Amino acid sequence: MSIRSTPPADLGSQAPAGPSLRFFTPHEARTVEAVMGRIMPDDDLGAGAVEAGTMSYADHTLAGVEQGNQTRYRAGVKLLDTACRARFGHAFADCSHLEQDAMVGDMAAGSMPPVTGAAEDPDWPVAFFELLREHTLEGMFSDPAHGGNRDLAGWKLLGYPGPQPGYSHEEQQLDAVVVRDRIFTAADYPREQAGEQP
Repeated sequence: MSIRSTPPADLGSQAPAGPSLRFFTPHEARTVEAVMGRIMPDDDLGAGAVEAGTMSYADHTLAGVEQGNQTRYRAGVKLLDTACRARFGHAFADCSHLEQDAMVGDMAAGSMPPVTGAAEDPDWPVAFFELLREHTLEGMFSDPAHGGNRDLAGWKLLGYPGPQPGYSHEEQQLDAVVVRDRIFTAADYPREQAGEQP
């Protein structure tokens, strides 16, 4: 996947919008949101990673099923900020979009100059970029129940109607055009409570 170049709304020094953080510190959240916003910015097709809340998805998953990636994220944010300060004089989240694009491009290409403190993991830029990219895509297109895809931004971009409760006989015919008047998410379906019989 290539990095799209259209800039998102300026993040400035504001904290990311959305629910309270579960894993990230406020600074880590700003940094991760800024990187994800450069990987998938807003464009004429619709909302990008920031508007879709992909940082919240990453925060939720790192506090839950992907706790094993917490150390990589914490180290990655610190190393990225160190590299940005050495190159541009600012932490990543405070750099301009052009500076951020340059850093993300170097991370993705594995061409980032050596960073103090990275001797034990010289491949951190590519590994961190790939993890961020993976979480950006997951947060953009997964069910909103997992913390991302805010306002169904990713599904609207794809034209995906969500998991539907059923399809009529006509809708199951070859070449049928299926048009739904609403998008369904996991929240539309009852969940069994612990201890309940299926």
